[in-house]
Amino acid sequence: MATTQLNARVPEELAAQVRASASRAGMSIGDYVASVLEADQAAAAGSRELREARARMHAAAAYRKWLAAGQPESGAMSMDEVFGG
Repeated sequence: MATTQLNARVPEELAAQVRASASRAGMSIGDYVASVLEADQAAAAGSRELREARARMHAAAAYRKWLAAGQPESGAMSMDEVFGG
């Protein structure tokens, strides 16, 4: 399979977490990131349950980023409102 290089800028804390996860898995950072992206894409094309779990994971990450940036919660929808839970 042909490969290509992707470059991404990520917060240092995330980079440290990825490095540690790759090390624990005994993988290079590139192989680890590729496996995470493959799993995400498989979930995106998977069953309804996998797609919903993926959407929740991405929404939760976006929510944490929103809060970390000091954005207001007032008037925001809950995760249950977003996903009909």
